[in-house]
Amino acid sequence: MAMTRYLTVSVVLLAILLAGCGTKQDAGDLGKPTARMVRVRFDVFDPKTSTLLFDIEVDNPLKVGLPLAGLHYTFTNGPSASVSGSADANAIIPAGTQRIVSLSAQVNYRDFVGALKGTPGTALEYKGEFWLAVDAPQTGLTKLAFQSEGRLTLPEELSESDEPDTTILSKDRLPDVVFVPTPHEVVAKMLELAQVTKDDVLYDLGCGDGRIPVTAAKKYGCRAFGFDIDPERIKESLENVAQNDVAELVTIEEKDIFTLDLSGANVITLYLLPSLNVKLIPQLEKLKPGSRIVSHDFDMEGVQPDKIVRLTSEDGGVEHTVYLWTAPLKKIRPGVQLPPPVELVETIGQ
Repeated sequence: MAMTRYLTVSVVLLAILLAGCGTKQDAGDLGKPTARMVRVRFDVFDPKTSTLLFDIEVDNPLKVGLPLAGLHYTFTNGPSASVSGSADANAIIPAGTQRIVSLSAQVNYRDFVGALKGTPGTALEYKGEFWLAVDAPQTGLTKLAFQSEGRLTLPEELSESDEPDTTILSKDRLPDVVFVPTPHEVVAKMLELAQVTKDDVLYDLGCGDGRIPVTAAKKYGCRAFGFDIDPERIKESLENVAQNDVAELVTIEEKDIFTLDLSGANVITLYLLPSLNVKLIPQLEKLKPGSRIVSHDFDMEGVQPDKIVRLTSEDGGVEHTVYLWTAPLKKIRPGVQLPPPVELVETIGQ
């Protein structure tokens, strides 16, 4: 009898696996995205809640960014030992690029090792099957299936008196979210679409290297704030602020954007996954009437945009989309007819 323990699998991933999710492909002859496992490793762990990291190389040949929606995995060790589960994904692979991302899953270490009949402190030979769910604007929700074989180091289990080890492979840890900078010409279009003036207060949620608040301050003279949870991005943003001599106008803070009070802003800029835009709706609903929200590439399900601008770069033909919403948000409700958004198509230079 196979010894199988199933860890929590998200509803989205289950739907993808059961339905197959073969959806439209509007990428011409560019080819399909692919994924492969680089390595699997334990990071922070204790005998109960442990962090299992998956370093995955994703190749995105499309002309649009490729958001990752989640990972489902099944490990086997021989014919009678297996374990399955899911890992969160919160990353975007830029158009026409190949990136390694690190996805994390929380597992019960003792259950995981027991299910695979492994021994703490040894290396386990495993075979793995993986399904990476992706949700790109022009490809739809689908899965990238791949397999891998390798060795997974099982850390020594701690005694009850020991503190959890937070140093295992920490030097090799990759960010859980891939930083993808918005091209400068798209930044300019976002600020133009939001009709930024010197009297505005701009909040950039997930500010990366700070280019949006820095550009807003330099070009329009407005107060701008950048928020990010990654210390490396904060460091880059502060360097950008100093280099451009806008410290009097730009403030950079290391904060979780989902805990922020956004009522002090009247311009919000975003380059997040669609699911994260939706998660922000309760905070965005507290904005003052007339406040503007602009998003690079990703919409906000359930909320009608006022304007959509589709941009094609002259340099490589990369496609971008900018969405504009104005507070109060226009919720899409059954039986309620809303005016369609204004849609524009433009070409941007190098």
